[in-house]
Amino acid sequence: MRRIRNFAVATTLVGAATMAQAQSLKPDFKTQLKLGKEAAAELRTKEKVLPGTDTRVKLLRSLGEKLIRTIPDAEWKSRPYEFSFDVIESKEVNAFCLPGGPVFFYTGLLDKMSTVDQLVGVLGHEVGHARMEHWARQVEDSNKKGLLFGIASEIFNIGKTGQDLASLALGVDQLKYGRKNENQADVEGFNSVVAMGYNPQGMVDVFRMFEAMKKGNNSPEWLSSHPDDKKRIQRLEDMTKKSKRTFPAQQRLPWLK
Repeated sequence: MRRIRNFAVATTLVGAATMAQAQSLKPDFKTQLKLGKEAAAELRTKEKVLPGTDTRVKLLRSLGEKLIRTIPDAEWKSRPYEFSFDVIESKEVNAFCLPGGPVFFYTGLLDKMSTVDQLVGVLGHEVGHARMEHWARQVEDSNKKGLLFGIASEIFNIGKTGQDLASLALGVDQLKYGRKNENQADVEGFNSVVAMGYNPQGMVDVFRMFEAMKKGNNSPEWLSSHPDDKKRIQRLEDMTKKSKRTFPAQQRLPWLK
């Protein structure tokens, strides 16, 4: 997931993290849901979000609805997600899912894709972050280390205001997941692709595309903290072989026909 630059959105996320430390180490799902919705609402006022009539938005939402129908009932009962699917007009090569379910894709990423299967792979990966509660778990880890308040007192030494500022910087970084979380999201993405009846080769193709971009010194921010592409590709290919399934041919994106 990328690092969100918008100050108000980051503040929303950090506020929840700070409140979580006062109540418990890990934000509960109700808190995750609330802050995700608030951050998404803020993004929609700051970014150029495409209308629901746009072909790209229609496809993303259709695939998103299909994906969430594969989530087990037991999981829904324990975590009643509120997924939403939007597209932002921007050259940035990026996609992310906020806590609780709001998903955003950038046209910069969609423009580099050629098949529906590729889109489904990234969509499953991003939704996987919400399903695994990665943001909340990173907040929990930070709270255990005492970073939210420790950094504030050392750097600012000006009481609660300084603490809030330091927490802001930390909270923004918490939106940038580590390798363990990214690997878990890859597995979730693969499982979603298979459950939806698409070809996991599309997910592999996306990582090959990113690998090529890196060689051109044009690495997308979406991958800045991600595991090595070659290892991810190998893992996905191994998972495909172990599944012993025959997958359908990839479907070309409708706006490219």
